[in-house]
Amino acid sequence: MKAPFRRAILVSLLLPLGSAAEPLDGALIYTGKTCATCHGQDGDTPTMTDYPRLAGQSADYAYIQMLDIKNGVRNNGKSEGMRPVMNVVSEAEMRAIADWLATLK
Repeated sequence: MKAPFRRAILVSLLLPLGSAAEPLDGALIYTGKTCATCHGQDGDTPTMTDYPRLAGQSADYAYIQMLDIKNGVRNNGKSEGMRPVMNVVSEAEMRAIADWLATLK
C-alpha cells in the first residue's frame, strides 16, 4: 500500500463521528474518508474511466453497495481496492454518504 493512501486512511480514522443529537454530514464524511480521491469531489468525475459515478445514485442502492464491499459480499477487482477504505467507515457514515450522494445530480 502506498504511503499517501495509508496516510489518508489514518487521517480518516481521526475524523469526528458526530453525536446522536446531530445528523452526520455526508459531504464532509465523503471528503474526509477519501471517497473524493477516486470518485471526484462532486461524485460525478471519477479519476479513472472505469470507476463509477456516484452522484444521483439511489441512497439505498449506494448504501447496500458500501455494506457489501465492507462485508466482502461484493468482491470484484474494483471493490477489493475499496475494502480498506470501507473498513474505516461506520454504517451510520455510509448511510450519510449515500443520502448525500442521492441529492447530487
